[in-house]
Amino acid sequence: MTEQTNQAACPLCLQTNGCDVAAKQGCWCNDLPVPQELLNLLPEALKNKSCICRQCIVSFNENPSLFLKK
Repeated sequence: MTEQTNQAACPLCLQTNGCDVAAKQGCWCNDLPVPQELLNLLPEALKNKSCICRQCIVSFNENPSLFLKK
């Protein structure tokens, strides 16, 4: 059985990721680098399936400890 991924949802918070990379103007995600440390937190099955949302990237940059499992 294969798990379906919602490409419009952030794999971390499951909210809309707001990615519009297909737009002729581009997307915010082209201008905001995603830290490798944040990408490393994704389970292998979710990597390269959907974009991480802007809020998760900003939150991680401000306080990475928020994303550590306790």
